[in-house]
Amino acid sequence: MGARRWTAIGILAAAAWLPACHETGDYTPSEARVDRFLTLESANDQAAIPADGVSRLLLVATIAADAEPGRRTIAFSASAGTLIGGQAMADGTRQVTADSTGKAFIELQSANRVGDAIVQAQVVSVPELVRRLVIAFVEADPESVIRFIAAPSRAPADGATLSTFTVQLSPALPLDTQVEFTTTAGGFGAAAAPSVMVPIDGSFQASADLESPAAIGSARVTASAAGFSRSARIDFHRALPDRITVATAAAQVAASADASVTVTGTFLRDVGAVTAGTVATFTATDAAGAPLGQFRNVTVIGQATPDVATADFFPGTTAVRGLVTITVGTDEGSVIGTGVVEIVDS
Repeated sequence: MGARRWTAIGILAAAAWLPACHETGDYTPSEARVDRFLTLESANDQAAIPADGVSRLLLVATIAADAEPGRRTIAFSASAGTLIGGQAMADGTRQVTADSTGKAFIELQSANRVGDAIVQAQVVSVPELVRRLVIAFVEADPESVIRFIAAPSRAPADGATLSTFTVQLSPALPLDTQVEFTTTAGGFGAAAAPSVMVPIDGSFQASADLESPAAIGSARVTASAAGFSRSARIDFHRALPDRITVATAAAQVAASADASVTVTGTFLRDVGAVTAGTVATFTATDAAGAPLGQFRNVTVIGQATPDVATADFFPGTTAVRGLVTITVGTDEGSVIGTGVVEIVDS
């Protein structure tokens, strides 16, 4: 009986020396149970985003839903890219308080360089409770950041036609983003400048009007934003007249080998001017439609005067008398203008 009593007393005494059982609320789990108290993952299990400087990935750190109020703050940090959300701290981390389900959310915005970002989540009041996640920044497709949705491929070289170029930008870009449009020919705005800055609108689009040059050629139009650029080519073709007026220096010309009259064709467009250097054509026909005479000293349009070409009409020793029709056109177009001159005896 005495021995059994000693044993009971000894057991009770030994029990008094045992440490108290671990309580979940103490928030000091063993390493084997740490995943139960802190995890870090992307919201959609995505492990990579484009290295475009604008793409974002939602990350979530999860702790026990019943964690004590003083142990619900998570400090996030990233080795690359930019963390968006939470409260910025002096040590460079951003702190987020877990919600009632134990989740703390933050966004990682990619860098402009390809590489890995190591994101760390740490329970502020339990420094040893840390989780890390590697997110890859992969080669970005420029089309996902900026792309042309309107890019005319042709325009007349008339010095005035406006061709509108429009780009669509990623909605992840800031609303104050501006797009720089540049061109190798023609120009933007009243000053026909080689470049222009255009703010994006509420649809994340930006447009610029390119004024055609007066010379035939091509241009490369480039739109740049957020470190990415896209280019489009436009060709400037010969601008032909919409109408032609014809005038003669005199109403009559003698039917002789040496007599002539100067014919002036004025080549007009509704927008801009006919491309300088365009070849003008001159013909003369009698009342029956038969050609006669010849034209000498023919100038190209704009050679001496903008929009004008001239030629000297020599009827020669023709037997035709009366009015003949002078027809003026261009070697590439279908628009013509007509005038008359009377052939009289010499």
